[in-house]
Amino acid sequence: MTDAATGMPVPGTLVRCGDRAPVITDSSGIATLPACLSSLDVTRDGYGGERLLPPFADPVLVRLAPERRSSESVTVVGPAAGQPEAGVPAQIAITRDELAMLRSVTFDDPVRTLQQLPGVATSDELRAELSVRGSPFRQVGLVLDEVKSRLLVHTVRGVEQTGSVALLNADLIEAATLTPGAGPQRFGNTVGAELGIRTRAGQQDGFHGRAMASAVAATGYVEGPIGSDRVTFIAGLRRSYVSWIVRRIDPDVSGTFEFTDGQAKLDARLGSRQSLSAGLLAGSSAYDERGRRTSPNALDLGKNETAMGTLAWQAQVGSQWIVRQRVAAISSRYRNENPDTLPLDNGTEHEWLSRSIVEWAPAPSVSMDAAAQVQAFTSRGASVVYHPNTRLPLSDVSHHGTQTLAGGHVHARWSPHRGVTLAGGVRGDRLLDLETFVGGWAQAQVALSSDVALTAAVGRHGQSPDVLQRFGPAGTADLAFETAMLFDAGLAWRRGPWGLAINVYDRHEDDGLDTPDRQFRLTSQGTLAGGNPRAPWENAWTGRGRGAELLLRRQSGAGTRGVRWSGWIGYGYGATTYESDLDPEFAGAFDQRHLVTVSTTAQLGERWDAAATLRVATNWPYEGWFEDRGEGRIALSSERNALRLPDYGRLDLRVRYRVPLPHGRLLLFAEALNATDRANYRQVTATINLRTFAVSRLSEKQLPIVPAVGFAYEF
Repeated sequence: MTDAATGMPVPGTLVRCGDRAPVITDSSGIATLPACLSSLDVTRDGYGGERLLPPFADPVLVRLAPERRSSESVTVVGPAAGQPEAGVPAQIAITRDELAMLRSVTFDDPVRTLQQLPGVATSDELRAELSVRGSPFRQVGLVLDEVKSRLLVHTVRGVEQTGSVALLNADLIEAATLTPGAGPQRFGNTVGAELGIRTRAGQQDGFHGRAMASAVAATGYVEGPIGSDRVTFIAGLRRSYVSWIVRRIDPDVSGTFEFTDGQAKLDARLGSRQSLSAGLLAGSSAYDERGRRTSPNALDLGKNETAMGTLAWQAQVGSQWIVRQRVAAISSRYRNENPDTLPLDNGTEHEWLSRSIVEWAPAPSVSMDAAAQVQAFTSRGASVVYHPNTRLPLSDVSHHGTQTLAGGHVHARWSPHRGVTLAGGVRGDRLLDLETFVGGWAQAQVALSSDVALTAAVGRHGQSPDVLQRFGPAGTADLAFETAMLFDAGLAWRRGPWGLAINVYDRHEDDGLDTPDRQFRLTSQGTLAGGNPRAPWENAWTGRGRGAELLLRRQSGAGTRGVRWSGWIGYGYGATTYESDLDPEFAGAFDQRHLVTVSTTAQLGERWDAAATLRVATNWPYEGWFEDRGEGRIALSSERNALRLPDYGRLDLRVRYRVPLPHGRLLLFAEALNATDRANYRQVTATINLRTFAVSRLSEKQLPIVPAVGFAYEF
């Protein structure tokens, strides 16, 4: 950083990328940062803080004010935007611009965009859930602005194989980062991958926004300052009515999913060293079978309402410290009805969070961050089972439970040489009425040349049982933590806009949670067993996941105006197996051996751009004990997860045309999901003949070709 007036270096300026540990400019005015994928904050004693959005050039021109109206440049030395945090193998980030190009009009869902990445299983088109490296979605940590919760999804509570959409608005997202394996456990309580999403602040230079309408959805947002550029806001709304067009294209589609939600954020600078942020997120959703089922225990309509409020405060203490405090409250209400409009499941879930963070950067080569967190969970509800003939209740079970999880971490990073980064930390979590888990991690990255880096990491992760697994209708109060040992190694090459990453991984799990007696199965003697809808949760299995991933990526960043296309080609191989007392060895429910993803966006002229995504994969198993007896006959089996769904393939196409207007621009778009109209299938709850063991309606066809056209006005 240099002073614009004198040309002299400016040391002691705090430069901070997103939520990472800050770095202070040295005597030469240089701040050496890890890859910066989100906003860049620049703060100096006596100056107002400034926020820059990626991508970042070298140098970046910053105007610090209002205390002193001068221009300064920040030289960011490190990997280009879009690269992982140093020492973390396989981490992939999606910037706001990439989300804008790849987002679907039909399912405007940032989580679905991330389903295009290697190592992410994508076979259920109605669910915005990530299965990463063979782990189920319940083992994937979803973190929104340092708030980790499993409630941030529109879905049907207590019912599997329905639909879901992330409760997130892509217009408000600054960046999303997926860490599929070993990495810093800043939030903990996850044995699988972690998906971190950071929302952006509203723009300071005036009001901006967008309104979009199509045959399947309507969205809009607005942002700008309030009173002065010290206070900004951004707010967005979404409304989906995709079932209208899907049912007209293919009347045989079983269930459809619709949602409405809103999200807003307010950011305020309290002087040059403090800031305050408040957020609100709320939405409702409905999964509708439209009377296609007649059983009194079949789901006909599932409703869900969720709301979250957050408040965050941040302060700079001296030139080396940053402290932050965040609190959040989340509430969800659900009701599932049968074809007679009688309740099957209904209840409420609540979460409360308090998180305190400290970051310290005494030198550009050294940084530390630590956090302490307390999170309380409450669940209350009822579940009813009806007699199949009289339709009278056979059982009515109510549940109520509360648990508190307290934990924290300490993480340190040291770069003894410009080409070497070492990092590590320790984490502890205690379920106050149950047990304590202690884990840790170690990471290393070595630059073999200016273009090539070798990265390795190891970590011990733990995940507590959630409140429903302990106190729900099938709860077991004294469940133990699930644990996993993760090993990752990667080789990355980057030159200009091109990048190539090769990663291998190995994961060992213990005390995996399961309800092994819930589904019907055959014993080795050929007799019927299982079938208990309220089979209790157990720490039932051990498992192993291993595989390799290849990603070739091209990004268009600052300083590359000639680049007219970007995208990636990814391939993932994975094998996930488990062992239990009931089943000696079986494939995981999300075991997807081969996955190929091709995603590209292109500028076709001054006003045209287009995007295409192709996904081809061997599919995961039917979850349960099934076998194919030929000629399309499916029956119960004594082998678990031995029968697989047909291979999966889907091509999505979209094109946009921009029309400049005096006070904004008009955006015309067209898209086709499943453009080849391929028949893909997903598993549903089957009908089983308990006398002959025959199984019918084990799968259903997913989305047909879904065309969509519409327009958006941006200002």
